[in-house]
Amino acid sequence: MNFGFWGAVDGSLQWIGKGAAWLLTRRSGSAEENAVIGGALVCAVFGGVTGFALSDFSRSMALTLGAVIGGLLGACMGIFFGSFVETVDHTIKDVLSSLNSK
Repeated sequence: MNFGFWGAVDGSLQWIGKGAAWLLTRRSGSAEENAVIGGALVCAVFGGVTGFALSDFSRSMALTLGAVIGGLLGACMGIFFGSFVETVDHTIKDVLSSLNSK
């Protein structure tokens, strides 16, 4: 098991995604799916809060509209973030396992 920075981030996103998938569908997906779902949820929350704050600051957009747009943009970015974290962690694990096989 990888206990570095990427391992911790990947494990956290997988845990969040697994919990959300189980809560909504009563089943758990693969590790890759869970990392993507976790990344989408985390970034959607941050995007929604940021959109809410920026729409309140600009006063040219309704608060709920800013939160919805921020949440949707955050979810899109979170899908890429979860995929990126899963890919980097998988690559690190592959490199470490290839170094140990002598």
